[in-house]
Amino acid sequence: MTKRIVVLGGGFGGLAAAQHLDRILRYDDDVDITLVSDTNFLVYTPMLADVAGGTIEPRYAMPPLRKFLRHKVRLHEATIDSIDVLAQKIMVTHAKGDWDEWQGAIGYDYLVIALGAVTSFKHSAGAETYALGLKDFPDAVFLRNRVLWMLERAEATTDPKLRKELLTFVVAGGGFSGVEGIAALEDLAHGALRYYPTIRPSELRFILAPHGHCLLPEVDQRLGEYVIQIFEKRDIDVRLGVGVTEVTAQSATLSTGEVIPTRTVVWTAGVEVNPLLESADLPKDRHGALQVNTCLQVEVHPTIFALGDCAAVPTPDGSGFYAPTAQNAIRQGPVAAYNIACLTHNVSSLKAFDYKPIGSLASLGQRQAVAQIGPLQLSGLPAWFAWRGIYLAKLPTLADRMLVLLDWITDLVAPVDIVQYPQGRKQRALLAKQPAEPAASQPTAPDEQPDVGQKVPT
Repeated sequence: MTKRIVVLGGGFGGLAAAQHLDRILRYDDDVDITLVSDTNFLVYTPMLADVAGGTIEPRYAMPPLRKFLRHKVRLHEATIDSIDVLAQKIMVTHAKGDWDEWQGAIGYDYLVIALGAVTSFKHSAGAETYALGLKDFPDAVFLRNRVLWMLERAEATTDPKLRKELLTFVVAGGGFSGVEGIAALEDLAHGALRYYPTIRPSELRFILAPHGHCLLPEVDQRLGEYVIQIFEKRDIDVRLGVGVTEVTAQSATLSTGEVIPTRTVVWTAGVEVNPLLESADLPKDRHGALQVNTCLQVEVHPTIFALGDCAAVPTPDGSGFYAPTAQNAIRQGPVAAYNIACLTHNVSSLKAFDYKPIGSLASLGQRQAVAQIGPLQLSGLPAWFAWRGIYLAKLPTLADRMLVLLDWITDLVAPVDIVQYPQGRKQRALLAKQPAEPAASQPTAPDEQPDVGQKVPT
């Protein structure tokens, strides 16, 4: 009988598992492999800040999943509704536009769960309603539009109070997303000022509130201190040990009690396990992550594997758990695939996941970065070249690498592109709920603004 292997999630971990299954089982005629994803592309998260900053075309940060799958794996684009562990079925919804939608079920014998995480807004009142994320592609596109729209509105008003709100940008979180995000936004805004003659550079205000007492806690503290020095030279106000406790349509309240007038708050201060897993009848830890053994098998379910952000993967010595990073997920995928191949061939000796991270990199904009690769620490221009080279090499095809490389080279000499990507009717309607302004200060919203699927803060 055909053995049905289903991989849930088209992120780094799920794709890595599907690719490895694609290679090692491509000659097995009695195996059927399906990758289920709600999009037909991989969200290349290391480049989201570049998308928000406008230094690469958005499509280069979302390579098609089918480019990575060469043999047996079939891509099934659908929204995952639930996991029926008892019946061994995945309930999904297919949609072709808003007018054609139907539900179905996908059966499995072996299952890989790599559904990742979502942005968590739990620690700040109003953040879910009014803050913007930087977790996926729609987030990055909308954030770029948001910055440019704030410049457009500021150009059209002389009200000093309103201009201060429009030209102040707050980023909550001091990890990679927060640091790279605020650097990209600062680059974009300052680079665009040549087109907005009434806005002075001194009017732009960028505040980074990491909550913790250092930046980039995943790397050596000296690199985090270097980032602070670079940001201070660029007038990015870093508030160590300060978090954002409340967000409204016109302000952000810090844990110190200070209220910052702003229309743009970017939330990178936490993630939580995909809420889809709440209803799955599988063992979870107190954070909602699936409990697995060192071989990535979900406890008491030897044919179900979990990895990445949605799994609590124990370290080999049992002293703790691996961090939910893309680097770990990419390495966990092949281990889960190998172990499934062993089970399908009745081989009992499974492989345990044992990996020591190679290093970390973060882009700081203006051709600067920080990098920690093993014992080697880099900063400034050398780290920037390392960041570009490593992530460029990970793109699926030579054509993709050449296109992104050309974009990066063009960015070195070309002025900032200030085109706002169009948005659909839903986004325009939500934008209309922005706080009222004096009639003379209200510019007309663009008639055509791509429906990128992001909930727009009101």
